[in-house]
This record gives sequence, structure tokens and C-alpha cells, in this order.
Amino acid sequence: MPNRADFADFTWPQDARQALWQPAEVASPHLDRRIPVIAAKDIPYIPNANRLQNLSIYLPRTPQTAALIGTPVTSLPEADSRARHPRYLVHVHGGAWRDPRLTSASIEPAVAHAFSGGVLPGEGPAPVTAIASLNYTVSQMNYPAPTVMADPPVPYDAIKDNHTDLAREAVHPQHVSDVLHGLALLGSLGLADGSYVLSGHSCGACLAFQSILQPPRHYGLDHLPEPPCPAALLGLSGLYDLPALATADGLGASHAHLRDDYEKFLSRAFGTDKDAWPDVSPASFDPASIAGRIREGNAPRLVVLDQSTEDQLVPMNQRERVTATLAKVAGLRLTQGQRLTGHHAAPWEEGIMIYQSLLDTLQLLREDR
Repeated sequence: MPNRADFADFTWPQDARQALWQPAEVASPHLDRRIPVIAAKDIPYIPNANRLQNLSIYLPRTPQTAALIGTPVTSLPEADSRARHPRYLVHVHGGAWRDPRLTSASIEPAVAHAFSGGVLPGEGPAPVTAIASLNYTVSQMNYPAPTVMADPPVPYDAIKDNHTDLAREAVHPQHVSDVLHGLALLGSLGLADGSYVLSGHSCGACLAFQSILQPPRHYGLDHLPEPPCPAALLGLSGLYDLPALATADGLGASHAHLRDDYEKFLSRAFGTDKDAWPDVSPASFDPASIAGRIREGNAPRLVVLDQSTEDQLVPMNQRERVTATLAKVAGLRLTQGQRLTGHHAAPWEEGIMIYQSLLDTLQLLREDR
């Protein structure tokens, strides 16, 4: 099976070779100005990519990075560094595996805080030298939008719409496959073991945990290499126990009214055979298997979980369920974050909570050294 040594031989999609660093600006509702950055957006990570099989990379704007404007993307900054601390953040967005409008750009408010030059008391230089954000193929939404979606995407039915948008036809394991392809492309740019924190929000947290806590072969993706091992996993408002989300008891009294919608979008993403869902649920992964991956250097020794008690879409027991599993993993440090507040989308809409969670995670890693 391929391993991380294969990243040097990663075959770049032709379109990816044309990616250039460009000036850009990002913003957060908590900042009074737009923040200039250097970015390479929508880099495809697979040949003949659909419109969502790509990733974006953001750098702080400095005299050194400004010199990159107009040049091809050939590596991440400081890719050859021997620093023992992570220097990159890689993020996987949410969207219930179904909303094509929620994209890699949702990380930009957090990017604004990370690269604003010190907007929090006592803050110094940017805590990381690059932030990458992954897109991935989403699943069909071939049913009426639920009432909880105030501004739903246009429904899409692959058959009725004559397969006009392949970016909306994913069925597991394609979501995971896309994330692994994105990590492989980043690996070819210098993303290495221990060099990054991997974060995910909502279903993006599920995808991040799926991609790291199990080998690719677990999903029948034997042809894909093991991704670079992150220094830490950061799960934000994550979906970790899929079967529990499709039952009123599993959702609890506070969220039981969402059962029908969960069942619909999970069935589109993972198939209608619910007996297969535990095998892909991070809360059901075997603790001994995860411990083995940690010993082998394929999974990190630190996991940080956070969730807002005001989250109107994801019950708190999702964090509790995955915590119960990860607490049994030998060699794993499991920490509960305290940054998330407000409604489900607040972390990515406001950016500052993701940024503060990153700072907390980096501090925990420094304590472990």
C-alpha cells in the first residue's frame, strides 16, 4: 500500500500546475478592516476535477510572501523547516455533506484573525505560516429543504437533473477520498508529519477524524497514501455518531425534531443501510486500533473537542459520545475546548472562535514538548 514517501511522486493535476499566488483580502465581523493576504484559491487536487474538488491556501502578507505574487505554487512556506511546532492549519468545512455553497472560503474570517498582525491582547506574529482549506464533493439534496434551513440551496436530483453537476453526487467514501486527495496534494507541497493542525467543523470534523483515525483501506481506498500525520485534531461542533443522529433518542429531547432531516441527508451521504453507519462513525471506532495508529505515527497524540451549548443543530451528546470512545485510547491526550458559543454556524461566520481554538491547541502542543 502507498505510504507518505509517495508524496514526492504525487501526480499533480494539470490545472494545479497553473495555480499562482495572488493578492487577496479577507474579513471578519470582529475586525474593523479587511486584511491583505496572499492566496492561491481553488487548486484542483485530482485530474478532471469537478468544481468542488479543490483547495485554497492563504499566507500572511509580508515582504517575503508578496514576492511570490504571480509565481506558481510549488511549495508551502517553510516546508523545509525543522521546527518542532506546527506551522500550518488545514481546515475541512461543514455543510451536512450537502450544501455546495459552503466552501473552503468559509475559513476566511479565521484567516483574517490569524494574519491581522495582532488583534488580541499580547498577540505577536502570525501563529502559523499558511492556512489551507479543503473543498470536497457533496451529496444530493433531492428532497424539499427542511424548515431549519432559512436559505437552502437549490435541490439537486442526479437523475432528474441529468447529472449536470457532478460536484453534488458524492456517496461515501467519496467525501473521504476527496479529503485524502487534498491532503496528498498538500503533502507534495511540503505538508509533513507533525507540521499542521487538522481542524473540521460539523461534518467537516467527521471527515477530518475519518481521514486520520482510520487508514484509507478502511474505506476501500487502498490506492491512496496515508495522509501526513497532524500534530493535533481539532473537532468543532462535530458529527461523530451517525446512527444516533437518525433517532429521536440519540438526538435527545432538545434536537429530536431534527431526526427526519438527519435521516435524509445521512442516507444520501452514506446510503440507506444504517447497519453500515457505525463503521464510518468516529464515535464507534475501535480505541485499540486508534492507539495502534498513534504508536505507528499515523494519528496524533492530541485531540481537542469543542462545541457550543447553544448549538441549535448538533446535540451536545455528539461530543460526549466521541469523548467516551477517545477516552479509552492509550497514548491519547483528549482535551475539551472552551471557545465555542452561539449558534451552529457562528464559529466559521465569526472566525475568531476557530482562531482562538487554534491558539489553544498550539499552546497544548507546546506544553507536551
